[in-house]
Amino acid sequence: MPTSEHKYSIDELLTALLRDQGIHEGYWALNVEFSATGASVRPQDHATRTLPGLIVSVNSATLRRADSNVAGALDAAVVNPRKESVAAKPARSRKTVPTTLQ
Repeated sequence: MPTSEHKYSIDELLTALLRDQGIHEGYWALNVEFSATGASVRPQDHATRTLPGLIVSVNSATLRRADSNVAGALDAAVVNPRKESVAAKPARSRKTVPTTLQ
């Protein structure tokens, strides 16, 4: 049954991005860029009170090549191995038909 929500772990998201980009080698990690801005906010439980707050937004996500020892890095060769290409069938040779001059 279709659902209106799909939740992915970081590893699942990274694997999907590697497959989407056709990356088959090297270690890769996900780099997420955030922005943070200070603001005055009103807590839901005290609508008349204003408190200092922080608004955090996600700006982008980037695939970044990483060393094998980086925490969270995945080996593209493991999660997205190259498909073995099917070897082309050799061309069939034609039977030699002796030609005679008449």
